[in-house]
Amino acid sequence: DRNRANERRLTDNPLQPEWGFAWPNNRRIVYNRASADPEGRPWSERKKLIWWDPEVHRWVGLDDPDFEPDKPPDYRPSPGAKGMAAIAGTAPFILKPDGLGWLYAPVLKDGPLPTHYEPIESPVGNRLYPRQTCNPAALTFDGPLNVIAHAPTAEYPVVATTFRLTEHYLSGPMSRFNSWLNELQPEMFVELSPELAAERGIEHGGWLTVRTPRGALAARAMVTRRLKPLAIDGRVIHQIGLPIHWSFAGECVGGTANDVTALVTEPNVSIHEAKAFACQVSAGQGDGPQPRPTVPEAPWPTREPAPETPTAAQPEGRFGHGK
Repeated sequence: DRNRANERRLTDNPLQPEWGFAWPNNRRIVYNRASADPEGRPWSERKKLIWWDPEVHRWVGLDDPDFEPDKPPDYRPSPGAKGMAAIAGTAPFILKPDGLGWLYAPVLKDGPLPTHYEPIESPVGNRLYPRQTCNPAALTFDGPLNVIAHAPTAEYPVVATTFRLTEHYLSGPMSRFNSWLNELQPEMFVELSPELAAERGIEHGGWLTVRTPRGALAARAMVTRRLKPLAIDGRVIHQIGLPIHWSFAGECVGGTANDVTALVTEPNVSIHEAKAFACQVSAGQGDGPQPRPTVPEAPWPTREPAPETPTAAQPEGRFGHGK
């Protein structure tokens, strides 16, 4: 009966359960059973999260238990038990079949222990490892179209992220040819905070340009308070968000987010690091995209009409955009 994601009430609980909402149960720390010892007592009074209360026979505490709330610490699974019944009362990591953490993973190329790295293009250093900001095993692909801004500079001070919209699918090669979906989300945009918009002279609904060492794109501005400036090490770091669904072909066309992202992947399964990169933001579209290095143009697979295929699914789309 209320928008819990919009709640902004501070409490004495250090986890601040009434500031925003953590899906699905407003649980702030996953596997929080690990904050208690095998007997269910907090390992640390200062950092306690949940603990076993024998009087009420439940896990209680500062957070929503990420554990069966009435499973006691002395529970032991019977032989042949399956599912949650196979997880002992001392085993916090309930998504693993044995309930154990598997913290040591020697097969990972950047393992064997979990740690923290900043993105390749980060405006701040690594507080955990000051001499190693980003993942040393990350894969980069050198070339004129993939110039990396390794060090924070005044040229690219804004942090960009990418996201998806409900109405489009992946990078949009199918949904951009669907008239109904295009009516719901008809145009590429960039989401930014009122503070950044005021600083750069950008109006809601007006044009802006996002520029990185790889290229630039122009899009409409969506000024919202969802994105807020961050105060980090005495500096203000602005952030913007770009949907990934637009490109040059389809019934609705727009700037391509991956023209400005860095081609960087993590070393194990090559997940693209498109969720954080450095950029510059300016008002208007008059400066246009910066010149791109000359590379051979890739041929189109076909532009001939496909037989027995709906018009919206033809190579050039219903209205011939992209020709």
